[in-house]
Amino acid sequence: MKADPIVTEIIANRLLQIGHEGGLVLQRCAVSPGVVEGRDLGFNVSDATGQTVVYSTWMPRHGTTLSYMLKSCMEKFKNDIKPGDMYLVNDPHSGALHILDLAVMMPIHYNNELIAWVGNATHHVDVGAMTPGRAPLATDWHQEGIIFKPTRIVEDGKIRDDIFNLFLDNVRMPRYQSLDLKAQISANFAAASKISELIERYGPDAVTDTFQNSIELARAQADQRISHLPKGRYQATELLDYDRIYTIKATLEIDEDGLHFDFTGTDPQAKTFINCALPCAVANLHNILACQLFPDLTVNAGTFELVDVTIPSGTIINCDPPAPCSGASTITGWRVQSITMALLSQALENSDRSSYAMAEWGWGFTDVQWSGVDQVGRWYTVRGDASLHGGGARAYSDGIDVSNIAGSTNTALPSVESYESRYPILYLSRGLVPDSEGAGKFRGGRAGYWSRCLYGVDEASDLSFYIGKEVPALGFSGGENGTPSIIYIKRDTNVLSKIGVEIPLYEELDGTVEVLPQQPSALGLQIQKGDVVFVRGMGGGGYGCATERAKSAIEIDLEEGLLSPGRAKSVYGYNG
Repeated sequence: MKADPIVTEIIANRLLQIGHEGGLVLQRCAVSPGVVEGRDLGFNVSDATGQTVVYSTWMPRHGTTLSYMLKSCMEKFKNDIKPGDMYLVNDPHSGALHILDLAVMMPIHYNNELIAWVGNATHHVDVGAMTPGRAPLATDWHQEGIIFKPTRIVEDGKIRDDIFNLFLDNVRMPRYQSLDLKAQISANFAAASKISELIERYGPDAVTDTFQNSIELARAQADQRISHLPKGRYQATELLDYDRIYTIKATLEIDEDGLHFDFTGTDPQAKTFINCALPCAVANLHNILACQLFPDLTVNAGTFELVDVTIPSGTIINCDPPAPCSGASTITGWRVQSITMALLSQALENSDRSSYAMAEWGWGFTDVQWSGVDQVGRWYTVRGDASLHGGGARAYSDGIDVSNIAGSTNTALPSVESYESRYPILYLSRGLVPDSEGAGKFRGGRAGYWSRCLYGVDEASDLSFYIGKEVPALGFSGGENGTPSIIYIKRDTNVLSKIGVEIPLYEELDGTVEVLPQQPSALGLQIQKGDVVFVRGMGGGGYGCATERAKSAIEIDLEEGLLSPGRAKSVYGYNG
């Protein structure tokens, strides 16, 4: 007999909260800034068959990759799925966004019957690649670090020391990563206990009925929402710049059966680490649908029954082993987000939900990674704020300033003080870049910038790369493009002589300016005491013709000092 609708609603809402609480446990027990403050994590609840019921209440795209990884675990262990076990996965072809995202999956049993699953994923600072973190010099995936296809890491409620220590023996920051991985395990235990309490209170039938009802509801809601979009065929092309310019092509067909995405025509897989595996591409596509088309609806496995994705194998967004793909999540994955948004906005622009059409958000990746020995003799590696991007303007509003990428909901920038307390670095600045917006009737969000130097040590190894120097975020419906990404270094500055009196701005420092190339050319590039790095993200694309922007809006931007008088006149036609 079906559960009472009121009970079903109570259980469904409790499951959503459990998914959120699981992420909170992970966040509060971990130590790495990207988890604790950046909130780069996902947490799912699934039914016994592996269908996602609670789609990550944290970073949405983890919801899809966790689904792929759960299916991989179920396929491998089949009839050997036991109470109290957990499984570790970071293989991109088994579902991970990229190799640095480790997931831990846990079955939940009631009276020895499998009832549900919980699982979480988060970014780890290192996986033992040829270089710390990502491996931009890799030519195949054997150089990118330790790979876990589904592997039992917890057995009968206890951590398997052989697997746990195997991981720690292969990473460069075990003092942080051991606690991060234990936090993931703790998060699953916490969520599983709450679901078990739910089953005890309402009974297994009521809970499993709620799983199915939630999935059916999500499908019905998605079907109704898609019906608002004009049927037809839409096309888009996006470029990606790194060692060369790569092309991603896609079409979107909308018909009575749903949404059909086809990426035929996309470039073949690259020889560098920019590729992504199929799960990463699909997850980023789902992420945009969840945020742009279904932001107010239930999203789970039912939602995506109406979404069909075709990506030819052997391409940069569906690479085959042993193609390297450690940069997947933040490079080709983000480009799939951009092209999905471009296609969807074309359809939305002519629908009764036109306010959800938008220009492209900043998408480039600026990675400044320094490694060395800190003041007390400990090895460290530290990155910077990799995505200080402006949001794309919408049909009726400006883009969000410094908003991260389009689909990273619930994420945040770790504080400057958090970095400085852990690593031998000093931030000189972090702020908004004037005139970085894509101009339009509604402007794109402004890019952010930051600058830093070493502090307390004499040198560090540098492994910097960035995407988006040549390809900006595109405007939409007559809007202009935002500024692209850039990384500068000033060598041999006088910065250290000024500290203690003031924190100088990058522009005020003496020194030789060097624009970094987009791809690292060799290992062992050194940063010396007195060198200062400056990083600028992407401005968001504008929406509509810039000369139609309201005079009052221009004056506010001028008053805030984030629009120069010259740009106001030349681009917006403002004469005071």
